Amino acid sequence: MRVKFPLILGIVSLIFSSSVFSGELRNISFKDAEKMAIKNSPQIIAQQHIVSSAYEQASATNVQRLPTLGFNAQSTFVSKIGRIDIPELGLSKEVGSHVNWSVGPTINFVVWDTGNILNKAKSLKKSAEAQGNTLDYDKRQVLLSARASYVGVQLAKEQVRLVKDALVLAKAQYNYIADRKKIGTGDDLDLTVAHQEMSDREKDLDEAEGALAASKRALVASLGIEDEIEKADEVDVDPIDGVLNQLLPRSSTAFDAEAHPQVKALANMGASSKLAARSTLAGYFPKVTLQGSAGYQYPNLGENVVIQQNSLTLGLQMPIFEWGSINKSAQSQKFQAKAADEQRRQSMIDLTRDVSETRDWIGTYKKLQDANKKVVKDAVDVARLTFDSYKAGRVIFLDVQRANVKALTAKVDSARNDANLAAQISKLLALTVDEGGEDE
Repeated sequence: MRVKFPLILGIVSLIFSSSVFSGELRNISFKDAEKMAIKNSPQIIAQQHIVSSAYEQASATNVQRLPTLGFNAQSTFVSKIGRIDIPELGLSKEVGSHVNWSVGPTINFVVWDTGNILNKAKSLKKSAEAQGNTLDYDKRQVLLSARASYVGVQLAKEQVRLVKDALVLAKAQYNYIADRKKIGTGDDLDLTVAHQEMSDREKDLDEAEGALAASKRALVASLGIEDEIEKADEVDVDPIDGVLNQLLPRSSTAFDAEAHPQVKALANMGASSKLAARSTLAGYFPKVTLQGSAGYQYPNLGENVVIQQNSLTLGLQMPIFEWGSINKSAQSQKFQAKAADEQRRQSMIDLTRDVSETRDWIGTYKKLQDANKKVVKDAVDVARLTFDSYKAGRVIFLDVQRANVKALTAKVDSARNDANLAAQISKLLALTVDEGGEDE
């Protein structure tokens, strides 16, 4: 009779210094795993670049409100130029030059645009802040993944230990029955059942060791150490009891839906769309620009000489009829803002539900801890007493096998309960705590 092991991937799915190994067994503490995951995550690094890009774009738009200084140079060749004829005097003179040029600095300045540039810059800044909120969310998810993978290794490691102990017991009992068979006090059925028990534990051990190897690779990958995935079998982790001692005090962390990065991101997206609508509506109003230049030009009207020329140009631009495109664009942005507001409300509802459900599971797994201790103790006692009864001739070895399996199953269930508890607390922290693992 074999024991089934849902194992590591179940734990990961339950919630949903670039360090290198020197070829020696390396123990990674829970805290080190958290730090490494944050430091090495490509997802976080990529999002940091996205945030920086968004802020730079907002800044680039905002400085468009300031005067710009440029340098202008142009040259024009014309095939025909003007000519003035004075028949009375017998005179004929060309006016202008085939080659015309001008060169000099220019200043451009938007004097008034009814807030078009300012509101667009503010909109982009809010969008950048939303990307920053996404970065906070990504950090939470990276930490959650690392913690879940770490707990997965702990569970797999514990299951390997339990199965090894069970295999040692099965071998000892098989040898005991084999010895009895040799002296004629044992039978073939008991020996066959004992051998079957030993074979089942060997298969369980192979499966548990395979799951442990897979969980170690998942942990190394979640820590962003892709170059070391092939050496993942060298990894070791802290016992789950120590990790639970770190996590349990934080299992009552307070939750503020307004402070969650998903909610904040949607709020900033909504504000961004509203500001974008204001920027678009500014297109209905006059835009006043000022351009000044000071340079040299040739020719000077009809006189073929180089002169220094200063100019100041005041421009005004205002739409008269544009088929409603400005209003339609503004309305589209307003609808986006309303959508973001409703998504924000739904997100708060979903997050509040998730937190409540997670707290319920944490409470359940805490209660099961005490129950599991009693079940394990009883199952171990029953297995021991059943074997004593077998030696006394009161039961057959098949009863011993059943008691052994129940004892092993009880121990595995207890270990899995601790892993589930750690996973649920990790999920709660991802919902309620800032990206660095500190309360907001």
